[in-house]
Amino acid sequence: MKRIVITGGPGSGKTTIVDELKRQSFICFEEVSRDIISNMNITTVHKDLPFEEHIFNIRKQDFHKAHNDLQFYDRSMLDTLAYMQANNHAIPKYMISDCEDHRYFSSVFILPPWNDIYTVDRERLESFEEAKTIYHELTQVYSQFNYSLIEVPKLSPLLRTKFILSKI
Repeated sequence: MKRIVITGGPGSGKTTIVDELKRQSFICFEEVSRDIISNMNITTVHKDLPFEEHIFNIRKQDFHKAHNDLQFYDRSMLDTLAYMQANNHAIPKYMISDCEDHRYFSSVFILPPWNDIYTVDRERLESFEEAKTIYHELTQVYSQFNYSLIEVPKLSPLLRTKFILSKI
């Protein structure tokens, strides 16, 4: 079973690629934090530990929902660790253990910060500088857990999607 992660800092184009994959009839697990931020009316970049734990647990549930040979994830449990590091939260040991025990496909697709497409909205509160910091935290976390990062080039959404599909 291949659980393919598409990650990157905020506003780097992940969801657009996942939407294209869904259009092509692939099974995809969507980013969960935007809806939660909206529903809870969160207005700050720095989220508290209960928020991060909630996001982590939903992503863990999505991991267990996999039922096909191939599925794509708009972020993973490891992304939560990167956000926690960026916000200077101590990472609970159970999260580290869960990330060690629940392995995604060994190659992870990471989208670099891209100022030309970056926008701030009601759920994406980070500045572009903060998005770059999160990107660097993501590269560290995935590397620490021995994933191979494949940087997705800055192309149209369709070409980015084709790039990802060509690598798996």
